[in-house]
Amino acid sequence: MSKGNITILGVGRLGRCMALVCERAGYSVVGVDVLPDYIEQLNNKTYVSDEPYVTQYLLQSTNFVATTDMQKGLNHSDKIFCMVATPTGIGAKSYDHSMLSSLLSKINKAKVANKQIIVSCTVLPGYIAHIGQFLLRDCTNTTLSYNPAFIAQGDIVNGLTKPDMVLIGEQNVSDGDWLTELYKNLCVNNPKVCRMSTESAEICKLAVNCFITTKISFANMIGDIAQKTENANANDILNAVGFDSRIGSKCLIPGFGFGGPCFPRDNRALGNYASSIGVEPIIPIATDSYNQFHTKFMAQNYLLENREIYVFEDVCFKPNCPVPIIEESQKLEVAKLIRMAGKKVLI
Repeated sequence: MSKGNITILGVGRLGRCMALVCERAGYSVVGVDVLPDYIEQLNNKTYVSDEPYVTQYLLQSTNFVATTDMQKGLNHSDKIFCMVATPTGIGAKSYDHSMLSSLLSKINKAKVANKQIIVSCTVLPGYIAHIGQFLLRDCTNTTLSYNPAFIAQGDIVNGLTKPDMVLIGEQNVSDGDWLTELYKNLCVNNPKVCRMSTESAEICKLAVNCFITTKISFANMIGDIAQKTENANANDILNAVGFDSRIGSKCLIPGFGFGGPCFPRDNRALGNYASSIGVEPIIPIATDSYNQFHTKFMAQNYLLENREIYVFEDVCFKPNCPVPIIEESQKLEVAKLIRMAGKKVLI
């Protein structure tokens, strides 16, 4: 017996994983997207993904249907996830909300009623309460929740089913109750569910990623200091630091700087938002600045080795990434700097 109906608007990298995870948990899922050929591949189960588990889960699915018909998706369920992209914006905008805003406007044009709309893409603080709710102004008894996913590309399914924490920005208690029950069914572990206002959740999403980037930059700074200090070992130092229970050892390993589609832009977004409300974003700026300095520092140290050819076997934004994403890859940046110095580089 189905646990209920769910609609997912936007079945790209995150949306299709969410759709398939919900389907496996016992929900009847309709996914909506705009590309007819892609939708056909999902429905006839010929779509092949480099994201772990997706191809397998799609082949095994029995209650997942994809469509280009948005009205079909809106009619299918009272619980509607918005999982369109909010790509990096220009300057202080941090995120381009245009696809999300367009989607919410289309929902409003349909004048749906008695729905819970759940935004799962990253937005700037204040978007849900001030822009999102305005865009849904003609939808009677319809609420807007914020439920961002803490996932990593190449490990999305595990991020959805084994999260450390589930973050819920709720407009009312019943909305939060439904999302809490959903994740009880989706998760194979027992994550902490953190419920709060949508504004708090928007800040929290950025705060988590920014704390991680700060920790990475700090670890790399200690590593650089150790490298310039006779008889000092970065791993010995940071291993010991990580044993302090107030700190912990995760993300405290010296190496290439942080990159990818989330960490750099979330760090800058928190800084931009802080500036916009009169708070000096000293820490986000320092984190980003040191990440860039560290890349130059690594390139300079490689150049001191004066190799005939420099070989980089993996330039994805993180080690052993199963998906070919090089966005803001610091390893690739190091390779570029070495090449710009006139050296031969093989990738």
